[in-house]
Amino acid sequence: MSVISLVFAFQSYYSSLIGPISNVLPTACVGCAFVSALLCAKRYGLGTRTKFQAIWVSFAIGTGLWIIAEFTWAFYNFVLNVPVPTYSIADVFYMAGYFPMFAGLILYLTVFRSGMDKKRLGSGLAAIGVAAIVVMATVIPTEVAANPTLVQSLDDLSFVILDLVLLSLTILSFVIFTGGTIAKWFVMFGVGSALYVVADEDYLILVNNGTYYNGSYNDLIFLLAYLTFAFAFYLHRRII
Repeated sequence: MSVISLVFAFQSYYSSLIGPISNVLPTACVGCAFVSALLCAKRYGLGTRTKFQAIWVSFAIGTGLWIIAEFTWAFYNFVLNVPVPTYSIADVFYMAGYFPMFAGLILYLTVFRSGMDKKRLGSGLAAIGVAAIVVMATVIPTEVAANPTLVQSLDDLSFVILDLVLLSLTILSFVIFTGGTIAKWFVMFGVGSALYVVADEDYLILVNNGTYYNGSYNDLIFLLAYLTFAFAFYLHRRII
């Protein structure tokens, strides 16, 4: 993560290369998260007969779909010469990747739901409310000002909703595990989710403002999110 951050920090010395680099690294970084999730799945036995098997198969499928999304984005850039494939097939795979991640988080909640008391639930809902207000207050005004088409609006709002669901499920899961051993890996998962949501919402703002470019700081946030997910899954194998 430090090396990749330095690559983006000093991009002025190789400005012609940072675009291609930023299109190759995401597939590699989310690939690390996929392999890490798959190793967790193998630990419980590949399959869906038990909840823990289904949880880690879900996380593996989710990150696997994001691999396809990042590869598709790179294909647009390198093969079709479309540097920023907004509202493209890549979006289909990005969106599809959320649902297995949701499934994994929901299954985790059902396994440990006995740890959710009223105080933890109240704290979680309050945090979700604050997060929703912040996201809506920053993204929606930019979306409206850009005067997008109906298709663009639906695409953007779909990502906003999916990001809020991901963040909400992560927060609810986190408040259950706070203070326990299992919280150590889930803290990192929460950081990864937060980085991913921030990167996604920031991307929408940059695109609507016409200021996004391959190799921007926004790409770096996505890379750090993927690597944080990978590290979180690694910690799970070490702790559990």
